[in-house]
Amino acid sequence: MVWPFGSKSATSEKPSLASPSEFVNDASSPAVTTTTGSSSASTGTPELPSFMTDIDLSTLHPLAGLGNDLQILDFEDDALSSLPGSNGIFASRGFVDDLCYGTGFLYLGGLGIGGVYGFAEGLRQQPPNAPAKLKLNSVLNGITRRGPFLGNTTGVLAISYNMINGFLDVTRSYHDIYNSVVAGALTGGFYRLGHGFRPMAISAAVMGGTMGLWNYINSAF
Repeated sequence: MVWPFGSKSATSEKPSLASPSEFVNDASSPAVTTTTGSSSASTGTPELPSFMTDIDLSTLHPLAGLGNDLQILDFEDDALSSLPGSNGIFASRGFVDDLCYGTGFLYLGGLGIGGVYGFAEGLRQQPPNAPAKLKLNSVLNGITRRGPFLGNTTGVLAISYNMINGFLDVTRSYHDIYNSVVAGALTGGFYRLGHGFRPMAISAAVMGGTMGLWNYINSAF
C-alpha cells in the first residue's frame, strides 16, 4: 500500500513470539552478580550496609540476651499478703484480691442458690392440669425472681464487709477474729439501716457471728 503523504510504505508486521526454548535458556542463565567494593553477591541479593550489621543486639532492649532465664509470667502480684493473720485455708494476696474474688464468689453462689430455690418454688406453685407453657413460665418467673435477688444481696454484703475489714486490717496492721466480727456486724447493721433498730440489731448479730465463725475456721487450718 502506498501512502498519499509519504514515499515509504507501511506494512503490518506481527510481533514475533518467543519459542519455549528461549524461556528455558533464560531461566537457566546464571544470576547477575553485583560487586560492592571488594565483596560480591553471587545470588544477586545486595549486601546490607555496615551500620546495619555492626550492632550489639544486647543493647537494644533490657530483656535481650537473657536466654532461658526470661520469665514473662513472673508477676509480683503472686506474692502472698504479709499481713499477720491474713492467711489460712485460702491464701490471701491482699485487699484487692479479697475484694474481687470474695465478691465474685459470693455473688455467683447466691445467684446459683437463689436460682435453684426459685426453680423449686416455680414447680411447687404450678396450678394443677396446667399446660406446658404455663408450667415453664412459672419456673422461669421463680428463677428470675429469687436468683438475682439473692445474688445481688450477697454481692453487696461481700463488698461492704471486705471494705470495712480491709480498713480495720490497715488501721490495726493485723488481721484476727475481732476485725471479722466488727466488720460483719457493721455490714449487717448498715444493710438493714432503714428498717428500724430491732432488724438492724438482728442483722448485725447474724452477720457478725457468721463472719466470726468463718474467720475461726479459716485460721484454725
